[in-house]
Amino acid sequence: MTELSYGEIVAKTLAMYGVDHFFFVPGDPNELFSGLEEAKIKLVLTRSEKAAAYMADAYARISYRPGVCFAQQGPGATNLAAGIAEPHFASSPVIAITTGYPAHILEKNVYQGVDQLQPFQAVTKWNVLLTSLESAPGLLRQAFCEATTGNPGPVHVDVPMDVASSRAKVQLFADKTFGKYPALRNRPDPAKIKQAAKLLANSERPVIVAGNGGMVSRAWNEVLELARLLSIPVATSLSCKGIIPENHLLSIGVVGAYGRKSANRVVDEADLVFFIGCKTGSMTTDMWTVPRQGTKVIHLDIEATELGRNYATEVGLLGDAELGLQDLIGVLRSMGSKSKGKRIEQIQRIVKEWRRMRNVEMSSEEVPIKPPRVIKEIRANLRPEDILVADTGYMAAWTGVYYDCLAAGRTYIRSAGSLGWAFPAAMGAWLAAPERRVICVTGDGGMGYHLTELETALRCKIPTVTVVLNNQSLAIEYHILKYFYDGRAYASCDLYDVDYGAVASAYGAYGVRVEKPGDIGDALKSAFESGKASVVDVLIDKESIAPMSYYEKKWIEMGRPPALQKLERQI
Repeated sequence: MTELSYGEIVAKTLAMYGVDHFFFVPGDPNELFSGLEEAKIKLVLTRSEKAAAYMADAYARISYRPGVCFAQQGPGATNLAAGIAEPHFASSPVIAITTGYPAHILEKNVYQGVDQLQPFQAVTKWNVLLTSLESAPGLLRQAFCEATTGNPGPVHVDVPMDVASSRAKVQLFADKTFGKYPALRNRPDPAKIKQAAKLLANSERPVIVAGNGGMVSRAWNEVLELARLLSIPVATSLSCKGIIPENHLLSIGVVGAYGRKSANRVVDEADLVFFIGCKTGSMTTDMWTVPRQGTKVIHLDIEATELGRNYATEVGLLGDAELGLQDLIGVLRSMGSKSKGKRIEQIQRIVKEWRRMRNVEMSSEEVPIKPPRVIKEIRANLRPEDILVADTGYMAAWTGVYYDCLAAGRTYIRSAGSLGWAFPAAMGAWLAAPERRVICVTGDGGMGYHLTELETALRCKIPTVTVVLNNQSLAIEYHILKYFYDGRAYASCDLYDVDYGAVASAYGAYGVRVEKPGDIGDALKSAFESGKASVVDVLIDKESIAPMSYYEKKWIEMGRPPALQKLERQI
């Protein structure tokens, strides 16, 4: 055993787990950072703790390794906790480390003193106080284990300053199994697999709905193989967008509240829905209405508590998505199951008609620019393996519906609920995969949250391209107030007209404003060719409504009043 400081123990242990990036805002103990440098872990200094959490989150999603972030005591820790809410929503394995005051002075009104476990309790899988330096190697091992097993998620380790300033004789160790995810996999019960196979083989209108667990398991080959075997259409949650190429004949796209109307229709008409690694949450099921209650359900998930949570389940398969699908495919092949060709022909007609209408919207030459036209130009300037990072709200809806992922795998990530996440997240995504182009799609509302991270991108030489869909408003709130509350108070959602391209140029990044549809493509090409952080500020139509089911539900509820007729045509 060797006597080591806190900084040495943490840095060496992280290196043993394969950690190569550390996202942080500095603070005591400063020796931690010298230890990380000695361990050759890249220090990524951010301009806010939330941004550090967001970068670590996106890094984890793209790299399939835990992301690590840090903040000091008090406001630093509480800011970080607010950021950790996003990986909590997204089931992303982020390890948050904070330093804080020891308990014996916390109650003495010490400067910046706060109980730091409490704010993390609601947004972590595991939340722990390190009480002695001797226990650090085992506790860090547990942190990696908790983050990467089962349904992945964030964990928090709080280190009192007296512990952080001590030294201890310890034996360093790391279980490298937990340096990636999914760390541990298990196969479902073979008897349950046979039951599921019979249900699938005997159904007339089955549909696959693949969720984040399928993407976490990297089960894209298996999902496509099963779909081909029985000619089953594949819908996805936003988190699983692109698990099969979205131009494939069996892909029907994203389903749910921010989904394609054609996908919602196909899932609604299904006589059997096979949820794969899906939490069956409110977004994917459009408030638990798609599929409708009473539809037969097979559910495959790594977490037993998700099976049957929101839908009565005929067969629950507890296990890893990739392994479970492999076993299911084997049983179906042994049964000689046949494809459902006639049904898929009907579905392809539905999808073809939807695409025809979509392509009209995406070819618009109108000014102000229509958002679908921007998405068309983004798709044209990215390779299949490149990454699109989308903010929440309208950005998730526009990209989720109009943008096609052309390669199986994780080429699309979006905020699971935190506005402003996408801009710093895109930086974390690029650090995880610098060989791929990364483009961020956000709005002027989202861009305002972490604009100062432009300095981080320039300092760290991170050449992401950010497209700001700028309508000088918080558009979701504006449209809801305008259409459903008689226009009262909707001016409260207006924002000042900021040219974010000019702001980027002032920082020393590449920046440009686009006002005409024909200029979007050249602006994107120039941004990528600049080789540095870039912002393309696109003036879009403030009245453009994103494809969200909320609006359609409201106008049905209100009897389709005349004020909503134009809105109805846009959805």
